[in-house]
Amino acid sequence: MERFYQKFVQNLREWEAALEGYSMEQLLRQPQEGGWSMGQVYTHLVDGTLRYHLRQVEDCLESGEGKGRRKTFKGFMVFRIVKGFPPAKIKVPPSKTYTPVQPESKEAILAGMRELEDKMKVLLPRFEQDKGGKTAHPALGYLNAKEWYKLILWHFKHHMRQKERLDAQLKPEV
Repeated sequence: MERFYQKFVQNLREWEAALEGYSMEQLLRQPQEGGWSMGQVYTHLVDGTLRYHLRQVEDCLESGEGKGRRKTFKGFMVFRIVKGFPPAKIKVPPSKTYTPVQPESKEAILAGMRELEDKMKVLLPRFEQDKGGKTAHPALGYLNAKEWYKLILWHFKHHMRQKERLDAQLKPEV
């Protein structure tokens, strides 16, 4: 898992470096097609990982529940064949529970990213005492702690495509 952690940190540094280049106005600007702002993408990545993905990792490490459960066909394809999320846009209807809030500041985003990095690192030695539990992902089926951990990096990479689309809209007209 150390290798995935290192890849994750490298990817996180890319997101942090990009964050420095945005003004707050750019982070809060809603795209023309009505999707999330760049700030909402950052909020989604940080908050979603801290409140959902890492909680799943911890639940799997601490419990032997769900051991016999399996992935869906989609989950099998993601983990065994594609080894990441396919390059497809995923549309989720706006909702108060899923749609991320706008960030308060760049500093708040960075603080969340640092907290995320710390929590990812703290989990590494815990994989040695993994109880082998599994928890359900809404689309991929039952995943174990290592799979949830890998999913975090894949989730960040998946949203890099969204970031690139937003960056194209944020570039000043020449």
